[in-house]
Amino acid sequence: MLAIGLTIAWYLVVRKSNFKVFPKKSGKKIVTATVKALWALVLPAIIIGGLKFGIFTPTEAGVVAAFYALFVGLVVYRELKLKNLFHVLVASGKMTSIVMFLAAAAMVSSWLITVANIPGELTAMLGPLMENKLLLLLAINLVVFLVGTAMDLTPTVLILTPVLMPIITAAGLTFENAVVRDRVMKWPKILLQ
Repeated sequence: MLAIGLTIAWYLVVRKSNFKVFPKKSGKKIVTATVKALWALVLPAIIIGGLKFGIFTPTEAGVVAAFYALFVGLVVYRELKLKNLFHVLVASGKMTSIVMFLAAAAMVSSWLITVANIPGELTAMLGPLMENKLLLLLAINLVVFLVGTAMDLTPTVLILTPVLMPIITAAGLTFENAVVRDRVMKWPKILLQ
């Protein structure tokens, strides 16, 4: 269902815009490009394989990925120069600080929402919908959709999870129902951009 939604969304976006269509590449060029990209294509395999086989934790996977990408950029592809490394690290630090600031602000908001007992009030308000799981999921979808149009993904997840999970649990829904609902609700946002 998600793939169909994304296909429709991209079809509408491409139809509105006049994107240039590139000529089809030959098999030889595809193989050559794949061989050149092999060092970069190995990175997801290292991360997923290391996590799957218990070689390292998610935090260690981030460190391994960063050092592997640094090695490939400096030594293999030689696109990253040592003189630019400081600027890359500063830009990375700035981006990390932005994400951490958003996460910290979202955690404060989440704590305030919990202290104000908004999940309890929302559970009482959605009480009539608890027996009909479809209507409850539609109401939750509407809330997530409206909040998601104004906020970024990280604060939305950090703020709404403590609010909506008690409702989802009280209705007898599983976490997987909520995750699938969350993934399906992402594609209409693409259409509105």
